[in-house]
Amino acid sequence: DALPILADLGEADRAAHGDWFYPAVLASHLREFFGPWRGRLAFSTDVVTDTSDRTTISLEGRLSRKWAADEVQLNGRYDYSETNALTTTDMLKADGLWRHSFSKKSNSFVQYRPTLEWNRASRKTGVPADYVLLQQEIGYGISLLIRPERKLRVGVSENLFDVWTTSPPTSHTSRTVESAFIETELRLPWGLLLSDRGVYYYSFVSQNDGWENRVELTKKFTETLSAAIR
Repeated sequence: DALPILADLGEADRAAHGDWFYPAVLASHLREFFGPWRGRLAFSTDVVTDTSDRTTISLEGRLSRKWAADEVQLNGRYDYSETNALTTTDMLKADGLWRHSFSKKSNSFVQYRPTLEWNRASRKTGVPADYVLLQQEIGYGISLLIRPERKLRVGVSENLFDVWTTSPPTSHTSRTVESAFIETELRLPWGLLLSDRGVYYYSFVSQNDGWENRVELTKKFTETLSAAIR
């Protein structure tokens, strides 16, 4: 009920009554705080009651910054859900990126990608199997396209996987895996941005292999509002 009242107040009065919560003003304060860093914050919750009581909470944050030859990205996400007071999802994920580009003549770069996954509601055959997964990727690649509307990068990486099982009996395993990756960014009409990263994992020691692909389509409506499909 306070929003219609605030709409009729002057600028000075609105500032005294919490002008911080207006999207444009909040974005301005955040830009002053983070400076050259850019980011995104998302929160969602869902409470459903029918044949069972279900609650879901998701929180996600993203920060990035670019220099002349370096780029840094930091991402974090937390998902929690329960059904009839029983926890079904309790997952924390975090990942980062540091990419250093060499001379424009070579169009080559090196990058480091750490990924952390902490699952506190994992079960195998009905038995708790909570774990912490740490993946570290060190790669070298070449930028085939470097344009504002199109970017294409390819390369190879060495990956180190560490898994700690935190539910009794605790254990730790470690292994290295090779991979090849392709990354694309494409700006489409109507303010759409399509980004894709595909990774093919292989091993010279074992004959196992696998494929991972992440696609995100983002639509920016205003300076503070955007929507994405991932």
